Amino acid sequence: MEFTKLVLPTLTDLFVKEMEHRILSGKLHIGDRLPNERELAEKMNVSRAVINGGIVKLMNLGFLKVIPRKGTFVEDYRRYGKMETLQVIIEYNGGRYSPEMMDSLFEIRNCLERNLAELAAKNRDAEDIGALREKLDKLRLIDSPAEFGLEMFDFFHLLAKASKNFIYPLLLQSFASLYPPLSEAIIRKGQKEKRLIMLDQLVDQIAQKNAAVATECITESIRWGRMVLEENYAAGSEYREG
Repeated sequence: MEFTKLVLPTLTDLFVKEMEHRILSGKLHIGDRLPNERELAEKMNVSRAVINGGIVKLMNLGFLKVIPRKGTFVEDYRRYGKMETLQVIIEYNGGRYSPEMMDSLFEIRNCLERNLAELAAKNRDAEDIGALREKLDKLRLIDSPAEFGLEMFDFFHLLAKASKNFIYPLLLQSFASLYPPLSEAIIRKGQKEKRLIMLDQLVDQIAQKNAAVATECITESIRWGRMVLEENYAAGSEYREG
């Protein structure tokens, strides 16, 4: 049985969550002006330092903007948000991925991973192949879906390193919070062995420097993964449920 570690949130964290909820729920709209820090502190019974720290965090997520001598306004997070903003949206939705979000995620994965497989097949060295096979051996021994999901992200990060493209490993880190839940959900449906067979085939083709077939392998893996999710989870359902 798995348990999640409990962490007591700070007042700043609680303020940030409250503001995220108000913005994502539509209670606050793009362009709305917030009360000043003193007024917010009084209304929410916290210090101005808490409000100030929270506003900075919300600015970094693309939810707020501060205009000198004018005030703090709700920003268009769809335009100025980051990958961390996407994670906030998913958490706000209770871990659920809407059909629209799933379409977007798999479109990005298809573009990214196909190119990773092609470059890895062309540029990998013996050390890369050894690392990928070692990761697959480790995955075979894992029974926990949550742990499997985390290790699956590491597999794709190794694939990014094998591409020898300096940017790809850094770019993939932006998806570190999004990969594990999807892989975890597939494993919860008893598809571990099928997933590992497909990854074995991918690594074999990369080892043989067969870029075309490696690209086909990753394309089929993405297609199959999405099919499993669509067959076993209703649109917008929580993928972490068993």
